[in-house]
Amino acid sequence: MVVNILILGDGAAGTIMANKLRFLTNREDAEITVIGNSKYHYFKPDGIHIPLGMKDYRESVKSPQFLFNYGINYLRDTVAGIDVENRNVSTLSGKSYTYDYLIIATGDRLVPEEIPGFESEASHFYSLEASLDLKRKLSEFKGGKILIGPSSIPYQCPPAPYEFTFQLDRYLRRRGIRDKAEIHYAFPLNRVFTMENVSNYVQKLFDEKGIIYHTLFNLESINGEKKSVTSLEGEDLGYDLLILVPPHKGQKVITESGLADDQGYIMVDRHHLNYGSYDNVFVIGDATDLPISKAGATAHFQAEYLAGRIASEISGFVAEELYDGSVACTTVTGDEKAFTLYFSYTRPPRAMFQSKLDYILKWTSADTYFSGMLRGVM
Repeated sequence: MVVNILILGDGAAGTIMANKLRFLTNREDAEITVIGNSKYHYFKPDGIHIPLGMKDYRESVKSPQFLFNYGINYLRDTVAGIDVENRNVSTLSGKSYTYDYLIIATGDRLVPEEIPGFESEASHFYSLEASLDLKRKLSEFKGGKILIGPSSIPYQCPPAPYEFTFQLDRYLRRRGIRDKAEIHYAFPLNRVFTMENVSNYVQKLFDEKGIIYHTLFNLESINGEKKSVTSLEGEDLGYDLLILVPPHKGQKVITESGLADDQGYIMVDRHHLNYGSYDNVFVIGDATDLPISKAGATAHFQAEYLAGRIASEISGFVAEELYDGSVACTTVTGDEKAFTLYFSYTRPPRAMFQSKLDYILKWTSADTYFSGMLRGVM
């Protein structure tokens, strides 16, 4: 009997999952189908480089259909409904698919429209188009106050806002206009990053580089006429150039299918990654409600665990291994330096030292991502 495995989503999580499963299963035993309709596959971590002219965006983009290994069915369609009770998935094209295993890897979406004034005033680097637009604005920047930060939590790649801030500091110095610019960084919590020990390290570097930070700043609205932003706490900050991470939510189809609330993130078992009481429905990547980092590195470890589990079950073995929340993330600190974080549910991250080698690792990560990680060989 051939087991039918259906994967929803052709982003990082869905692609890695499909390719790893194909390596671990025979085509005679398992049919793997991916449903997705992405225009292109964008390596989002390069968003901290592209606006500053440090990378050619064409190195960060690939066509989705060429990223799946042989033996995977890739269907260009959009998921319209998920019925886990009847093991059925419907699409906008009017087709319907059944499954033995369902893996939801639909990621999340940007919802800038939820912040008044965001779309007309704020720039960001969380999409390719936005990164290129920000590149133009920065090339025209001659001086003034730049305000950077996430508009809300959660958001993809948590270190990215401070990484970009460090890179921007270097960019302005190399242009010879750092003394004409004020860099301000605002964060929703009572520190500059979600993880306290990493936050302490980043805050020290902010102090060294003359970057001004504002904590407990939860964005409420943007006033384009006054060039100011207001927080839920009642604080106002001015700007000449505003660079904010847009609000994030899970996909609409997740909420509409009754799998999550309005935020769109699916509650899963933190050690098994299954949804509710279903032992054949799993969620990985940014679509989960897990408190760990929303990043491609997280999806990579989740896919590795889940592919091994499903392959074992198909072979008739009992999968006893648990997902432990492992993540490895290299994060830039400017001046061609970076540090790498390793952490899990039980092991907190430790920012110990910066190095040029870590920076090179980050710089070349797009090549590693497309050739190794996505292909399931890492």
